[in-house]
Amino acid sequence: MQWQVLRMEVMMKSRKLLWIVAGTAIILFALLNVFRKGEAETPRAAVAGSVAIDSAKCIASAAFMRANHMQVLYEWRNSSVRTGNRVHIASNGSKFEKSLNTCLGCHSNNRLFCFNCHSYANVKPKCWNCHLSPMETP
Repeated sequence: MQWQVLRMEVMMKSRKLLWIVAGTAIILFALLNVFRKGEAETPRAAVAGSVAIDSAKCIASAAFMRANHMQVLYEWRNSSVRTGNRVHIASNGSKFEKSLNTCLGCHSNNRLFCFNCHSYANVKPKCWNCHLSPMETP
């Protein structure tokens, strides 16, 4: 009789484990399809290559921006939100609005511009906690 009770308990635990594994698989499948759907809607040419950007329009050199873009964005956020300073003056004297739209004005040719680099570097920026991601824009 005792072995039957143990057998029943093992069967119940096996069923729970099966449901957990099946549920996890379904959720993972759904999440992966959400990301794949976004890729399918993006034209291949926009994802594959990048268009040369006029460096005279950039706030700094490409090498500097690759290494320091998050520090620049944090500084922009802090100075524009906390002190009201919404104008950035570049080293060449050009003036830019401190906004993500300034960056996306040149880099909007690729909806996945931010997403691809952040995925490659395995970082999860907090920008999109407040801002609408380029992936979410029509």
